[in-house]
Amino acid sequence: MLAGGVALRPIEPARSAVIVDTTPTEDNAASARVAEPVAAASIPTVTVAEVLPTPVAAPTSVVFPEMKHVWQSLNNCGPAAVVMALSTLGVDTNQETARIALRGADVRRGMGPQGVGPWVKENFDLRSTWRNGGTIDTIKALVANGFAPMVTQWMQDPWVSRIAHWRTVRGYDDAAGVVYVNDSMLGNMVALPYEWFGRNWQSFSYRYMVIYKPEDEKLLKAIMGPQVSDAVMRRDLYARAKSEALAQNTNFAWLAYGEAAYSYGMFEEAVAAFEKGLSMGSPSGVFGLRNSYPQALRALGKQQEADKAAQMLSGISSVPSSTVAAPPDPYALYLAMLRTTPIERIPTE
Repeated sequence: MLAGGVALRPIEPARSAVIVDTTPTEDNAASARVAEPVAAASIPTVTVAEVLPTPVAAPTSVVFPEMKHVWQSLNNCGPAAVVMALSTLGVDTNQETARIALRGADVRRGMGPQGVGPWVKENFDLRSTWRNGGTIDTIKALVANGFAPMVTQWMQDPWVSRIAHWRTVRGYDDAAGVVYVNDSMLGNMVALPYEWFGRNWQSFSYRYMVIYKPEDEKLLKAIMGPQVSDAVMRRDLYARAKSEALAQNTNFAWLAYGEAAYSYGMFEEAVAAFEKGLSMGSPSGVFGLRNSYPQALRALGKQQEADKAAQMLSGISSVPSSTVAAPPDPYALYLAMLRTTPIERIPTE
């Protein structure tokens, strides 16, 4: 039970309308399988929607009664947030153990979400997934059903400081209009207004990450709904970011639109949005831009412009950049190809 007597799990599972897309992502690629070829005369198969449980409806207020709080060591907000989330699952570990596994020895480097899943699986038989495009409603649904999501946001308003920061959500209260977080820099049970929470989440594609028990995977899928599909997630974030850029007309909104357009394979739109955002204000601290803007240019065949952009953006984050230029996002390239190439002409190797 959560605070207020809210049940964490429904008693009876129900059929969900969610159809889970099996497109491989960083989280599920290892478990994806390619179907064996079948003879033309074989009996056709029918794809049946996965039966998922019905999540508990989010009440007006929920708080995890127990969640460890950790004051972080140098640049260690990510592992500290992971340790705090793990405490809600009965795992007691320390941030230095997590730091070496999730960030490595270089104290300048932050933590991405990709390494968390393998680490918690190997050490605690848990699982982790992350998505972009989260909303306050997503956060409320997760907490109401017993999950403690971590989010990437600005630590403070970006005109105060430009520090990208992981924090762990502990609860929310609709009447007060706040999300409660355990924050490794700001403290235990810190109240962040809904508007502030969303505004300072935008520059990081509204990313959230969840650590969970294997038996809770179907419940988590039911909460995420169509966003389980990587293609749907990218499409919806693109539409949302474009709308926000046009409505808000801020440099952060335009840079976020560039990120979302790049991820969705809309490379010309991405370059235009990045350039508009850069013309409106400093990109300092928006670390994703350092890769996405040059990669969008490379996807358009503009190698020289990409090299110049990479050089210009090399200092916008304290995290050292690789000396080797990364290729454009392969899934974004695939989505772009689908818009211009008949499916039967797309190469399979």
